[in-house]
Amino acid sequence: MKKVFFMIVLLGFIYQIARPVAAADSTVIGSWKCAVIDVPYEYSNSVITIIEKEGKLTGSVKFDSGEEIKINTIKYNNSQLVLSLYVEVDLITLDGKVAGTEINGTVDTPDGKVAFTATKVVEKKK
Repeated sequence: MKKVFFMIVLLGFIYQIARPVAAADSTVIGSWKCAVIDVPYEYSNSVITIIEKEGKLTGSVKFDSGEEIKINTIKYNNSQLVLSLYVEVDLITLDGKVAGTEINGTVDTPDGKVAFTATKVVEKKK
């Protein structure tokens, strides 16, 4: 009986690790228009695009200047979104709470933490 229970627990654990992106993760998939205060002008407005690829979240940030940077890591759990990317040579970490079509939080920059807001871009139906 213990062997059967152990196998069930083990299979459940393997399923959790190997499963594709959960439905809850789909709330962050898409494009987000982002505004950050107290940063250089060229980095104050951007679009964060998050996609699911091979069961993992990935994406990029495109600034209004046209510069696009790949996101290094994306973690999403219990409405908390944490992502990191390199801007120039500095590692920047964004930490925000997702609430419907908005994300509010902070961006950790070399000059300290600053506030940001992001709104999900709704694609218009043709």
